[in-house]
Amino acid sequence: MNEPNESNLTPRHHCPPVPPIPGKGMVKVAGILLIIFSAIGVLSYAATLDRPWLDLLDNPTLTTPWMLGMSAGAYFALMLFGLLMMAFFLAFGIFGVSNAGKAAKAQSIINMGSIMCALTVIYLIATIVVSENILFIGITIVDSIIGLALPVLYTVGGIMNKRSLQA
Repeated sequence: MNEPNESNLTPRHHCPPVPPIPGKGMVKVAGILLIIFSAIGVLSYAATLDRPWLDLLDNPTLTTPWMLGMSAGAYFALMLFGLLMMAFFLAFGIFGVSNAGKAAKAQSIINMGSIMCALTVIYLIATIVVSENILFIGITIVDSIIGLALPVLYTVGGIMNKRSLQA
């Protein structure tokens, strides 16, 4: 065995200890789930928008918008907003995963989480305003409450990262 001496007791490279980033896991998990669910959402909304809209505008009782208790134009606007919202969520999820361990990016993560929460609430309010179908409104309310979980988790992780920067 090697006997302890000065050469093998002294580390060759001295690096200062890296402080832990407490919100890293929350942001990373929320980001990964946002990427998965937002990608599904983008595909779903894109498929919804791929319809013969001129036919719907000519005959508003033709299909889905009529069943949901809204005009074809309101339905199209709501689906377009949903598509854009999912695209933002996807981008924010990618940003969160790639920057989860960087305390310097904490404020950006907090801002993006706040934007996601606001977009979810705006979508909920818009659905309540344009739809007359109580079942569709109820489903949207439940969906929005569940849909707020990831943006809130994302934002809380960013707040924890920011606190580690201030400590």
